[in-house]
Amino acid sequence: MLSPQNVIRGFCKSTNPPKYKYLISLYRSEELNIIACFTTSQDRAGIPLEEKRHGVIKNKKNEIISYVFLTDVCVGKTPEDKDFHFPLQSVIRFDYCFKEGNQAELLSNFESPVIVCKLNDKEYEDLIYAMYKSDDTPEVYKPHFEKILFKLGQKKTAI
Repeated sequence: MLSPQNVIRGFCKSTNPPKYKYLISLYRSEELNIIACFTTSQDRAGIPLEEKRHGVIKNKKNEIISYVFLTDVCVGKTPEDKDFHFPLQSVIRFDYCFKEGNQAELLSNFESPVIVCKLNDKEYEDLIYAMYKSDDTPEVYKPHFEKILFKLGQKKTAI
């Protein structure tokens, strides 16, 4: 279920208050198990609402701080091969979104988790690259993101 690029939705018992959340699986390996990140529909992109756009968000100092999924942008395919759009604008803040562990441990925080989407390759690459380049991403994850980018043949030099 928590294969890279999968987006899982379920009722998250570990939030206060408990609520439905999306979890995006980013990386899976023998040594680290799984790295995943939570999205939020709260206004936490780090820039004014009128400046929001899909993808990478930079602050006034040109530092990458978050990633926004706008509702009108298809980010992947459902298990039924239909286009998937997040129903609400969703944000990933790189300073606090990460979770890691094995699949059973991560999914134990959810009631009825389901795969709702597999991110398309471009969306996944852009997200991983932004996380890799952000100063807010914990350093422990960057070597894993670098491996992903190398494997994907990522050759971007700037966002």
